[in-house]
Amino acid sequence: MHDGERVETGEVSGARALRAWITGQGEGHSRVFLLESGAPAADVAKVARGDDVVLLPVESGMYDGLGSVVRYRGALREAGDELFLGEHGVELQDYVAAAFVQIVGPTVVRFFDASSGQAFLEDAELARRTGVFPSAMIDPRVLLADRDALDCPREMKTPKALRVGADGSVGIGVQGRIIGTVDDLPSVLAIPLPRAAALGEVAAGDGFAADLASREWIGRYLKATDLMKMLRAENGAARVSGFGWFPIDDDLSDAEPLTADPFLLETAAGFMLADTGTLRRQLLTPSTARVIAVIQTSSTIEIATERVARLRGTSSPDARDLCLQARTALNVHTGRRTGSADGTNGAEG
Repeated sequence: MHDGERVETGEVSGARALRAWITGQGEGHSRVFLLESGAPAADVAKVARGDDVVLLPVESGMYDGLGSVVRYRGALREAGDELFLGEHGVELQDYVAAAFVQIVGPTVVRFFDASSGQAFLEDAELARRTGVFPSAMIDPRVLLADRDALDCPREMKTPKALRVGADGSVGIGVQGRIIGTVDDLPSVLAIPLPRAAALGEVAAGDGFAADLASREWIGRYLKATDLMKMLRAENGAARVSGFGWFPIDDDLSDAEPLTADPFLLETAAGFMLADTGTLRRQLLTPSTARVIAVIQTSSTIEIATERVARLRGTSSPDARDLCLQARTALNVHTGRRTGSADGTNGAEG
């Protein structure tokens, strides 16, 4: 800490700020700036707001601007680099290599080239077909760099995770392309860019972004890896609906579950509904589990009602009541119609 400098206190910790910068997913603050050694802090101080966080090397001079300051040592540029907040460090690895190295502590994995981006897509496809997830992606110690760019890569948003180099260049996140210089910061921070800009050269030419966008379920896959981390589950310990397994097979599904909807699982203890947002888990009867599966893969409550009525051999009014009760009590929703690009449900949910 430097005398007279704003420091990070209270709810927003340095670790949370670093996590937000790595993933591109802000939590509790507006933007995170990581300044590399020798970067001009005075230019960042001119644009930083009170809810921003500025990550500064320990050897940098005093920061005189708004926002909270977190001091760090090291770097996150090349494979094997380590960055430390106090005594706690995080290591950077290539996505492909992470499957073959021993993970011994907090680790960031990124796409160093097109082959690692392709490996990510192939791993996601395999998990969707078989329910087998890549080991690094379900390890609680591993963070995927610029993860925010992988779900809805063409969505436009203003930059929230920025890297400032010693030469005054401004880039996005861990691996994103250069978008300007510190002289351009006021305009750079206001111009929306595709999320995929955070993927740098891997997304050059829009090929990788197009591959991501064509897989509308990628966001759900990423949430499924969060689920496995939350449960501390290894491959084979649980079956996740939509990933190599589905509790019913009536060939009437017309939708994908919404990205953030709770997950239906089958474990040794029975059927379970788990929410990665609230961390809530609860056991279900097989009958309730099947109703939820129908709701999440139907684009409207009317379609879900018809499917439940056929499945249970009951009247449409009774089936509708079951769907509405499950939706209200368990916070599950009808899904996104297959082929919809906006990631939301066009029906009443």
